[in-house]
Amino acid sequence: MNKYIRKIVSGIVGGALLISSSTFGISDSSILIHERKWEENISSGVILEKIQRFTSAGWRNINVLRVDLDDRYTDIGVLFSDKGISTREKLSNMVKEKEAIAGINGDFFSTEAKPYPLGAVISEGKIVSSPYDFNKDLPVFSVDEDKKPLISYWNWEMSVIPENGKPIKISTINKYSKFTNVVVMYNKHWNGKTPGNTNYSDIVEVLVEDNIVKDIRIGQPPTDIPEDGYVLISRGPTGMNLANNFNIGDKVKIDIKGEIDYKKIKAAIGGGTFLVKDGEKTDFTLNVKGKHPRTALGITKDRDELIMVTIDGRDTSFKGVELDTLAEIMIDLGAYEAINLDGGGSTTMVVSPNGVDSPQVVNHPSDGNERRIVNGLGIFSDAPKRRLDYIQIFTEDTNVFVNTTRKFYVKGYDKYHNPVKIDLDRVDFDIEGVKGRFKDNVFMPEESGTATIKAEYRGKEAEIYIRVLNELKDLYIENDKFHVDIDGKVDLGEIYGINTEGFTAKINPNDINWHIIGDIGKIRDGVFYSSNKPSSGAIVASVEDAVENILVSVGYSEVEIEDFEDLDNIEFIPYPESVKGNIELANEDKEGTSSVKLKYDFTESEGTSAGYILFGEDGLKLKGSPDKIGMWIHGNNSNHWIRGKITDSNGNTYPIDFTQHVNWNGWEWVTADIPRNVSYPIKLNRIYVVEINPLNFDKGEILFDGLKALYRTPFKNIELPKETVVKDNKQKHVEVNENGYKFMVTGGINKIDNLLDYQILKRTESYLNKNEVGIVMDKLDKQYLENNNKPILEVTSGYSSFKHKDTYFIQLDNSKGGIRQTDYNQWIWLKNKLLNVEEKNIIVVLPKPVFGPNGFVDKLEADLFHEILSNYSKNGKDVWVIHGGDKIKVNLKDGIRYIQFNNPKIEETKDIYNLKYLSFAVNNGEITYEILPMFKRSIQ
Repeated sequence: MNKYIRKIVSGIVGGALLISSSTFGISDSSILIHERKWEENISSGVILEKIQRFTSAGWRNINVLRVDLDDRYTDIGVLFSDKGISTREKLSNMVKEKEAIAGINGDFFSTEAKPYPLGAVISEGKIVSSPYDFNKDLPVFSVDEDKKPLISYWNWEMSVIPENGKPIKISTINKYSKFTNVVVMYNKHWNGKTPGNTNYSDIVEVLVEDNIVKDIRIGQPPTDIPEDGYVLISRGPTGMNLANNFNIGDKVKIDIKGEIDYKKIKAAIGGGTFLVKDGEKTDFTLNVKGKHPRTALGITKDRDELIMVTIDGRDTSFKGVELDTLAEIMIDLGAYEAINLDGGGSTTMVVSPNGVDSPQVVNHPSDGNERRIVNGLGIFSDAPKRRLDYIQIFTEDTNVFVNTTRKFYVKGYDKYHNPVKIDLDRVDFDIEGVKGRFKDNVFMPEESGTATIKAEYRGKEAEIYIRVLNELKDLYIENDKFHVDIDGKVDLGEIYGINTEGFTAKINPNDINWHIIGDIGKIRDGVFYSSNKPSSGAIVASVEDAVENILVSVGYSEVEIEDFEDLDNIEFIPYPESVKGNIELANEDKEGTSSVKLKYDFTESEGTSAGYILFGEDGLKLKGSPDKIGMWIHGNNSNHWIRGKITDSNGNTYPIDFTQHVNWNGWEWVTADIPRNVSYPIKLNRIYVVEINPLNFDKGEILFDGLKALYRTPFKNIELPKETVVKDNKQKHVEVNENGYKFMVTGGINKIDNLLDYQILKRTESYLNKNEVGIVMDKLDKQYLENNNKPILEVTSGYSSFKHKDTYFIQLDNSKGGIRQTDYNQWIWLKNKLLNVEEKNIIVVLPKPVFGPNGFVDKLEADLFHEILSNYSKNGKDVWVIHGGDKIKVNLKDGIRYIQFNNPKIEETKDIYNLKYLSFAVNNGEITYEILPMFKRSIQ
């Protein structure tokens, strides 16, 4: 692995976790169970750390940007929208606009009519926004022109001094206000326009340009803010005082006094509270309680490093942290001083190294995508581009099957981690460990095993380890059927091959034999391109003997709902009443002889405005179960929103969207999806034009024609090739040899209510007596257990282990949705037990599944459980996991067998023939098994 990218997995060595509960705490009261850590150089002065910690309190996903402030090429700057500080924007867009290499979200912000940051914002010695004077308890992070960071409280006094008058206090700069009894200054960093009389008719605005009063405006519409000046705004008595103290042509002066000279500040943003002072956790002046996603900034003791941190939350795995825990984490990461920034859905970290086409979000925003925010803190690099210093080799999957292909790619970097262009044709690839051949950058292995792929380019070398799998037996394609419109395309997604041991590898689409059944379209490079007419059929995918089928439906059938040839049962309704408009028939049509023209006038309205076309009291009833509603719209490039409203058979109403932006002129076909949870039949009540942005309140007209219900082409019942399935080669009957032994898995009976229960218990006991070890997926009769001297494991609650010859049995409890959720101490106990296992076989039993809807609530915990066991499997252990569930089934996954066991409920005598048990034979350390009936039917 290249020296410039390091992956550190703490705790796994030879398949074992090397963490002791007595020695590893993680700052707060939680116990560290497992940690993964990756490091990557973003630039000469920036390192990205990705840390996943699994603790007794759950997972913590921590992303860290370490910024070397002594690096001559690295700088810090404030990020905000090019449209002004009052415009919310995604952090990734801010990073791209400002050409930063990384950034995190910034200050808390108000969500009033015009959003604004609560604290200060300074950029290149210019005030972008100042705190309100009542927000003095909010700390400010700043970096001066010498790149020295500081976290402190700022006390400002701001005033404007008229040429022949007394100073007038300025309450704040570039913050939204109601302007009562305060004077607010706006400059070019606000959004280009003054508020004007948008909300208040008595607003007073004093325009100053080049320190000269240019205009005094009272109750007038918004106007441009001078590029080289500012506007003073107030209302009420304070507003009249402001107007009376200035005359057009007067010279004015701004006086700003503070403990810090803002003109020497390169970047500053406000925060929530001090987390850490002098290396210790401190009292919080603003405590947003609860476990939430968090963002924080820290400074090391020598003030040479900035630590920018995000912690994810509000997720099934990542729950977030309290401020107390955040402070402890910052100390653990090396912070001597630290503050928190806005968190929750705002928490975002973005990286955009030089040469990357678009910024990448590296954390997991809790809203599912980036929230629009008002500011952030960015990292910039102007490191010069130098000659090639090192290369990296990578591929999409390090597992590959014999006789399939895998592409390898090479990236180059200079000593400052700037990308250097690589001529892939001049890269020399080599293979060690298995036979195979390269064609350009494509490798095809000819035998199974572990191997090293090496790349050499202009004297620089890199390598990557791969595993070549054999016996491809089945294919996994996520979607076994799909629908696509005519002349559409569908990416068939990632396709995996599976072998007899459950190991998987991604399959190159070009290695697959594709067979199309029906006139549905074609496939190129793993993408399906549909035909130009409605049809249905199937795709057959095959590699060697593995076969998988995909049903395909193309296009829709259309049923007319309304032709707009007349206005019968159609009317116009405005919202609100201040909206003006009407509907009329128009000669300009797309279908038939006419269309309906909706005229609207939003110019006199305030707030959300709409013009509705109402289809009578009962609406338009749609037959069957349509999937979409479509129509022709003659657009006017107004960017308005076109919606509809439907009602289902239960009386529930749903909005549907035809287009969010009418950004075209002329006719265009649009469709709206019917929500999946509707109860058919449905009816369409109305369609309408709507606008929510006051700056886009205009008047105009939009035409509608050819309203139709769309029904997907049904899937055909067609004869398809038989699909392959992976058969477990260890599921077979094998006689036990002289030194072998048997063990079994069965259901339990704890309470005898009738003769049938007694019969089942006796049969269970007779089988247990024939086995050296018994695993009972419930409780068993106490009397039998007391009289039995064989190891019997009741899989109910608690955790335990025992050895039997060459097999180590481990019982865990996941009854509350996971191992940690049930009792985190099991993890610490488990890794200590596994560390000392000498036996060849490991059998783990649990009462509930690991994967799937009834498995671990925390998918990451399930994946970690599998990862740890897989490491033992790779080192020669034969690992089996037996768990409860709703039926008996076997799943092979990376060499581990997950066997789910369950017996059906017995309600009458004939049901006993549905009872099963698992019989295991162990010969010379090799395990095989069978699924057998508890009661055999007699042959008549």
